[in-house]
Amino acid sequence: MILPERGDVYVMCGADILINGLNTDLRAEARCPLCGNVTRFHINNRRIEDLVPKDPRLHVVELKSGSGRLSIKCELTHIFDKKDCLTKWLLTYVGRRGLVISLPEYMDSLNRRLPTKVSPA
Repeated sequence: MILPERGDVYVMCGADILINGLNTDLRAEARCPLCGNVTRFHINNRRIEDLVPKDPRLHVVELKSGSGRLSIKCELTHIFDKKDCLTKWLLTYVGRRGLVISLPEYMDSLNRRLPTKVSPA
């Protein structure tokens, strides 16, 4: 992700980008773990804008931590550039099943919950 005041910052997973977008506006790129295509977007005022391609999917494994905290299992959380890549990936995936959701829907979900503490797992 690219932060206005810090420049390029590497994050652990796709959900980590969105979680950071709760606190600051940013630009982001994510590479599909299956085909390698790049998804690009901006987060402004906790909303996703300029999403290319238009409908990437997020597989996110959330871990409830209590006390209003949310943790993400980053090694199991990815942004896929298209539903077809996600479907193919899920055919061989044997880890913990996560939520499959669009990026804007997940960002809306985070906004509704407004966690007090968020940390990658």
